[in-house]
Amino acid sequence: MRRKDELGVLRMVLEEQYERHSTQLALLDRQAGDSRCRGGDADTAAVLTASSRQALGDIARALHYLDHDAYGCCEQCRTEIPIEHLAQHPAVRFCTSCEP
Repeated sequence: MRRKDELGVLRMVLEEQYERHSTQLALLDRQAGDSRCRGGDADTAAVLTASSRQALGDIARALHYLDHDAYGCCEQCRTEIPIEHLAQHPAVRFCTSCEP
């Protein structure tokens, strides 16, 4: 399979993840409103909300890079990130050598 085709598959994965996190964030927002009335665990909800927002930002950035033919390229050294690494971590920004 060519890299372009593999990146197309990863786009679908990223879009599915984006939809899943968007749905989770909407549910958390609704539960936050309900829990205020019932005294729910605000700390847990805040952590889950922050995590979903971070994931959405990472995925949105990856999709933006895909749209501009910059996806899969290390932000630091500009080398191609192996497709296997992208498949495991689709929103990754750095190659394994440059990962902070």
